[in-house]
Amino acid sequence: MTLPISETRSLETLRLLYPIFKEEVYRRRAAMAVIARQGAFFFLSLSLISLFLLRQAAVSPGLRGTACAGILLMLLLLVHQLRQEKSRHEKAKLQLIRLERGLQFFEEGSYLPDGPLYPPEWQERPKIDFDLSLSVTVLAGTALLSAVILILI
Repeated sequence: MTLPISETRSLETLRLLYPIFKEEVYRRRAAMAVIARQGAFFFLSLSLISLFLLRQAAVSPGLRGTACAGILLMLLLLVHQLRQEKSRHEKAKLQLIRLERGLQFFEEGSYLPDGPLYPPEWQERPKIDFDLSLSVTVLAGTALLSAVILILI
């Protein structure tokens, strides 16, 4: 048998959980940026190293193919890691929105006399995450650059 929680206790719980989930949302988004930044840096570094080192050495086509397969594998792993972080970010964001609703941040007159504390559109999640799309595009572009340099040099 579950006992009903008092309204005061419920609000205390929401206020306690809110900063935890808010921080989690920011942390997940920051982790996505770090993954994309480090991956792009890795592929750009590989491109520059390939340009300077492979120009003077004779590298077999088999080794070049293996290196390209490694680039593809690294790209797939980075994209998978990005998608995992995005999924966790999205779950935390949805929970944060539920907490904000419970704290009445979107209801007129709850905190401000002339409107809601948060605009109602903040409750809606976009269908396309442009930051994720940009991160994947940058990773794919720098990986492709690395592969092309490996093949052509």
